[in-house]
Amino acid sequence: MKPLKWVEIDLTAVRRNVHRVRAVLGPKTGLLAVVKADAYGHGAVRVGRLALEEGAAGLGVLTVAEAAELRAAGLKGRILVMAPPLPGEARDAVRLGTEVTVDGPALAKAISKAGGRRRVPVHVDLDYGLGRWGLPPAEASAFLKSLGRLPGLRPAGLSAHLDYVPGKNAVEAEDKLRRFARVAEEARRATPGLEVHAANSAVVLDFPHRRFDLARVGNLLYGIDRTKKSAVENPFQLKARVVSVRTVQKGRSIGYSSEYLAPKTMRVAALPVGYADGLAMEPAERFIGFMSPFRYYGLLRGAKVPFVGRVGISHVLVDVTALGAVRLGEVVTLPVRRTAASSRLRRVYID
Repeated sequence: MKPLKWVEIDLTAVRRNVHRVRAVLGPKTGLLAVVKADAYGHGAVRVGRLALEEGAAGLGVLTVAEAAELRAAGLKGRILVMAPPLPGEARDAVRLGTEVTVDGPALAKAISKAGGRRRVPVHVDLDYGLGRWGLPPAEASAFLKSLGRLPGLRPAGLSAHLDYVPGKNAVEAEDKLRRFARVAEEARRATPGLEVHAANSAVVLDFPHRRFDLARVGNLLYGIDRTKKSAVENPFQLKARVVSVRTVQKGRSIGYSSEYLAPKTMRVAALPVGYADGLAMEPAERFIGFMSPFRYYGLLRGAKVPFVGRVGISHVLVDVTALGAVRLGEVVTLPVRRTAASSRLRRVYID
């Protein structure tokens, strides 16, 4: 039975994106493929395995639970938990063989206790403006020294994640990266072999002189480039089949609240996908028609079919008047933010 709605993921496109990123980074900067949030909805296990096969230095997750999913699927590569876990999660983080981000003594002591003789690699994160976690940069040196005195730990990295948005705060970002580089240089003198990383996808492209030892790249792997400087491919498409087509007379109201009045006699198709699936919840920018009389649209036979009326929990209506005869079962590609796309939607992988 053919599905009525699904997400199509082109793993070949992901593979080419990995190659593009590695080529940009060159031999001196390793690629940490970020697969948090189920690889932005693409499937953490499938993407993680592919990235490791294609030469990624390791995988980046946000939580211990995400690391556990990868290990349960048999992935043996390096995994960095990029957000400091709770001290109560230290034992699981160690058991899973992860590298752990730390930003305070309570967590460091918990990992030390859980680590025993393993010498767990830990990365010290510094806060340069996001305000979510991380030590003040001025405390980095003293904290690294304290880690060296704890058994069961190996200070392995120094990291930061900037509040940089392309086209918004480049001068500020360069100043922060420069200050981070000075802190990192001092830290390396005290702790030789420390791995330094502060570059995400946007920093990799806009600040090539600040890629450091490791780049934590997510967006570019999934075809998202806020800088517009790369040729990465979008591997993700939400698709749904037409389940109804009907003629609507001029002046008739359509959809909830009777908000939409047909401006002309038109043909309207119903699709079995709605906001419960993530539709119209911050859709992909390339699908938004800012200068058109409609805001959201799908693509049918390569042509735009605008949404009409409100998006329902499990359906949406689109205007197919311009396409002539539309058959039941035809496929429409729809806008959706990848991380908003429901995990209940079937993933169909193309490789």
